[in-house]
Amino acid sequence: MAGRRKLEKLADFKRALKQNYGLGEGASYTPWIRVQDVKSHGHSGKIEGIKSGRSHHTLSEQESCFFYLAEFSDSVIDIREQFPLLPLSLSLKIAQSLGIELPKHPVTKDPVIMTTDFLLTCSDGQRVWYEAVCVKPREKLSDKRTAEKLDIERVWWELLGVPFHIFYLSELNQIKSKNIQWITDAKRKKYPSTPNEFRDVAKRLLTIGTMQLNEICETFSHEIGISQDDALMLLKSLLADKEVTIDLSRPIVLSGMIEIMEIKIDGTSKQHAAS
Repeated sequence: MAGRRKLEKLADFKRALKQNYGLGEGASYTPWIRVQDVKSHGHSGKIEGIKSGRSHHTLSEQESCFFYLAEFSDSVIDIREQFPLLPLSLSLKIAQSLGIELPKHPVTKDPVIMTTDFLLTCSDGQRVWYEAVCVKPREKLSDKRTAEKLDIERVWWELLGVPFHIFYLSELNQIKSKNIQWITDAKRKKYPSTPNEFRDVAKRLLTIGTMQLNEICETFSHEIGISQDDALMLLKSLLADKEVTIDLSRPIVLSGMIEIMEIKIDGTSKQHAAS
C-alpha cells in the first residue's frame, strides 16, 4: 500500500474500502487519502502521532498546524485525518436536497468520495464525543464552490449529531503550532526518557515567569550533571508532558525564551500570579 493509488471511479473506491482505507481508529486507522496519493499544493507530510501511535498524513501547512494544536489538547484522544464521508449515497442525497452538484472526478466524471480533514475523538474522562473539522485557507471561504462543498460536509455531520467546525490559519495559531512542534519533537522521535529524579530536580530549578532557554540548559547541565543537549531534551520533555506549562502564544525559538505559567511538583502546583 506504499505506492500512489488511483481514486477515479467507483471501482477504485470499492477497492479502497476492501483494503480498509478510511476505516479503524487509533493505530489501526488508515486515512482515505495519503500524502503519496495526491499532488498537494503546499507542505504535505507525515507526522508521528504521540497519542495514536501511527503516522498522520497532512496535505497542507494548515492541516499540519491544526494537527499539532489538536493533538496537544487534553480533551482530544484520537485524530483521524482525511476521513471519508461514507456511504456515497448519503452524500448524493444531501447534495440533491441542497441543490448542489457533488464533486466529480475531472476525467471519469464519477462522483467522488468527499472527505473531512479531521475527525476528532474527544473525552473529558466521563463521556466521549466526536468533532469534525475542515481546514481551509481564509481566502477560500468566500469562494462559491468551496462554500457549496462545505454545506454538504456540514449537513452530513449534522445528520450524525457531530459538531462541524472550520479552521483557518491565523498568526496566533501558527505561533502556537510551531511551539508545540518544537516541544514535542523529542517525544515523537522517541528520545530516551529522563530518570524521574532528574525531572524533579529540574522542575525545582525553574521559576515562574520569563526564563532564557540557554540559561535553563546551562543550569540543568551544571546542577544535574548532563550535557546541554540532554538538558534541552529534558526541558522539552517536561513541557510536552505538561509538568511545566508555558505561554504558547510567545514564539519560543525566535525569542529564545519561555514564559512559565505553572510548575507541578510532588502533587502541588506553582502558578503564575493573576494580573
